[in-house]
Amino acid sequence: MASDVSPHLNYMTDAAHLLAFTAPQVSAFIMSQRSGLLFANELNQPDTQRQHVCGACGHIMILGQNSSLKLETDKAIRQKQRPRNGQKLQREAGPSKVFTCDSCGKYTRIQLPPPAPISRKKPLPVPAVSSRPDAVSKQPPTANASSKKRAKSRKAGLQALLSQSGAAKTGLGLSLSDFMRK
Repeated sequence: MASDVSPHLNYMTDAAHLLAFTAPQVSAFIMSQRSGLLFANELNQPDTQRQHVCGACGHIMILGQNSSLKLETDKAIRQKQRPRNGQKLQREAGPSKVFTCDSCGKYTRIQLPPPAPISRKKPLPVPAVSSRPDAVSKQPPTANASSKKRAKSRKAGLQALLSQSGAAKTGLGLSLSDFMRK
């Protein structure tokens, strides 16, 4: 029976969307007739359809123009249902989207699935330090020792550059002072 109604539903949906801006009341009437046809044939309206068509008046809800969206978390539910006497509170519902139609003021609540529980990774076990003598000698140097080593190599590099410039002086026998006037 759903195959007999399906072309009519598609036609009504397309017609209502085409008329949504030019004739919003006609579009709303067509969508409400479409909802009535779904109900008469005992078909469920999909969540995607419920999110953008008002179930009460049939207006096509466009966020920011004739409808609004509000996301609600389940914190309000948890605050109302506090566990008593050491009982654990079970989370049954996740967050929900609430669409409000500005034409009629009705709202549509779409329940989302609850988020998956957070799984904490357990830290990996630290391997025990072996008591072999070669393991002690291969320990990485500390930050202070490595910075001292870098400074020493930097000084050695500067000294090598100075010694090269000294060799150039002795090679020609002339310096800048020889060319300067007194």
